[in-house]
Amino acid sequence: MIQTKKILTVTFLLAFVGFLAYSLVQYKKSGIAEQGVVTCANGQCFWSAHIHLDIPIQICGEKYALSKFKGPLADDHTHGDENIIHWHDKIAFDAEKKEFSEPSPFALNLIFKTLELPITEESLLGKKDGDTCGGVPATWKVFVNGSPTSDWRNYEWRDRDIVLFVFDERTAEEIKKELRQNPLTFPFVGEG
Repeated sequence: MIQTKKILTVTFLLAFVGFLAYSLVQYKKSGIAEQGVVTCANGQCFWSAHIHLDIPIQICGEKYALSKFKGPLADDHTHGDENIIHWHDKIAFDAEKKEFSEPSPFALNLIFKTLELPITEESLLGKKDGDTCGGVPATWKVFVNGSPTSDWRNYEWRDRDIVLFVFDERTAEEIKKELRQNPLTFPFVGEG
């Protein structure tokens, strides 16, 4: 009798673990985490997701760390992971046109505003092109997934993008070459 109970318990546990593993594999294969889910009820649809963005920032050769646990949970915000932006909420969605019914909250410049970081048309984090690093004039360079971008303020980030901000004297081409030799990888996200 005890032997039968043990066999049933082990069988149940193995089946349960197998079900969880299968569910996790199917969840990852579905793309839901990256692409989001559209739900509709009473004629109104919403797109929802839990997505992440890595924003490494270097100013004059030093890492700039965003504040941890900053920003409203229903918008761009940080958790305990360094310079990782999280977003998990829902947005009105037009299911027929397959597009957001309202402006997207994913433009990069909105992150700085939401987190109440210093941003103006001319400067970012208190630095503007022409300010110096160690007495040498410097400029902002921004790279999305290793490629330079000039219109970064309007770039609409996607899950697991890496957007590198660099303020120093190097050219964009020099940094691009360094990124080809040492590509950035998306860090492990532990608390979000």
